[in-house]
Amino acid sequence: MRSSELASLADVTVRTLRHYHRIGILPEPGRDPSGYRRYTIQDLVRLLRIKRLAALGIPLDKVAGLLDSEEEDHHDLLSDLEHELDAQIARLTRQKTMLGIIREHRTLPDVPPELARFFEAFALSGISPAMNRIDREQSVLLAHLVGEAGIEHLAEFYEHIAAPGTVEVVAGLARRFDRLDADADPAVTDRLVEDFTERLGMIVADFTGWDGGTDLIDGKLYGLFEQYLRDALNPAQRMVVARITERLKALTGPPA
Repeated sequence: MRSSELASLADVTVRTLRHYHRIGILPEPGRDPSGYRRYTIQDLVRLLRIKRLAALGIPLDKVAGLLDSEEEDHHDLLSDLEHELDAQIARLTRQKTMLGIIREHRTLPDVPPELARFFEAFALSGISPAMNRIDREQSVLLAHLVGEAGIEHLAEFYEHIAAPGTVEVVAGLARRFDRLDADADPAVTDRLVEDFTERLGMIVADFTGWDGGTDLIDGKLYGLFEQYLRDALNPAQRMVVARITERLKALTGPPA
């Protein structure tokens, strides 16, 4: 049989046959006087065995050894494949869960799923799109910095901010912050720093006091935020953030 007939019988493409020839798992047959390759029923059986092994997830570079081996005990190889599949299933299950959370709370896909419900609350609170974007981008950076070990504690912090009664106050402060001009009146910035510190001080103090809590105002973390804020905020806004950070550090004290 010719290559097209063999490919059709095995439900593969001729291109696949050529690939198998090239990597050496399917021997290339001789050609007839017309120049066409001629395959036998044994070639078909070998091709079907290759398909079967590949369907199990066995890498093609190991297929030839299995096809030509007389041993029947391949426990170690199959065990390794099972472990790899378990890891893939766990990853895909988590990925599906994250997509479901993001869709449920109608947030953008780049938001850490653990924080998605809080950004939904922030968006509904009426903060501007610009402030929502800044909050979202900072959360992406912070979620990366705290890692999987700290994301649960970070979510607890956001849960405090997004709590009924608190989210409206924080949103109001965010709107005032968003309206700051580059040369804002010092009296306006002073009042904003005081109000922010009064509201966030209690939340941050509670958060850093929890067992396993993450210090959100740690100098190393804030150093990275400074780089981001230089581009995202105007001078008055950057000054307010710096003053609030210093005030919160003074309120909570050094990490235990």
